[in-house]
Amino acid sequence: MCHNNIMNKLTSKDSSYAFLFGFLACQASVVFFTIFGLIICSIFKIETTQFELFLNQSYGYLLGVLAMDAGLLLTFLFINKNKDNKIISKPNTKRILLYTLIAVASFFCLYPLIVCIDSLLIKLNIPLNSIPYTLDTKGYFISIVSLVILPAVCEELLFRGLIFKGLKKHGKAFAIMITSVMFAIFHMSISQTVYPILFGLLLSVIMFYENNILYTILVHLINNFLSLTLSYFNISLVFNHWSYILLATTLACIFIAFVLYFTIKNNKENEKQPLNKAEKIVLACCLAIMIIFWIITFLTSIL
Repeated sequence: MCHNNIMNKLTSKDSSYAFLFGFLACQASVVFFTIFGLIICSIFKIETTQFELFLNQSYGYLLGVLAMDAGLLLTFLFINKNKDNKIISKPNTKRILLYTLIAVASFFCLYPLIVCIDSLLIKLNIPLNSIPYTLDTKGYFISIVSLVILPAVCEELLFRGLIFKGLKKHGKAFAIMITSVMFAIFHMSISQTVYPILFGLLLSVIMFYENNILYTILVHLINNFLSLTLSYFNISLVFNHWSYILLATTLACIFIAFVLYFTIKNNKENEKQPLNKAEKIVLACCLAIMIIFWIITFLTSIL
């Protein structure tokens, strides 16, 4: 019995395949959803322009996100099947309060940095990754599902519940860093690269210490909710003075120092298992493929 449990542990290959297959399954779901929509348009004699307009509305965007997150969920279920991978335990009330406070603090600690990055990208005429529809009251509540709840649950299951756990045996720092980089690349947007890396570091640290996906989902959910709510109320600090850059840099450095402290703290180096040659090749290939996709996405957005 013990032998079977060991054999069924997640590996770095599982993490690599989850990363690549998650993206591909996500895109395949969107393609399927689009083809299905076009077939419906053909059957009921609906103009394709109307279908495209629908996709850029809140309900259409929600269906698109459902298709993408279905791909992530299917990837998680397929790779996690028959694995000895416990990621959920009963949450502690004090822990819930603690991570709620950490989620709020981390968001406002990194928010000025995001404003600075967005302002720089705008000056460079690089498009931001924005919501395609008007964020009115109806759009806001629909977005709570499409941009807050669904991504928080499905992305955490894939990245912290699967990818991080598969890399964990190779060392805490290694698993935290690689998972965070993967998390950023997965978003396929230059405007969502720095923030997902930093935020991913925090989520991975939480997963390491708690081994409970419910806490990372909570932090991710609160982060998404605050971002959406600020957009809904059109609250945005303006990057127009050197003091704001100084504030953003200081807060970001405090956040990074905080995460690094808990990453290095009690790091048991003797428990690390080195990557073998096959694991290195698979991980490197998956990262390379996704980086190429990221570059293509970036170039197509600016050309």
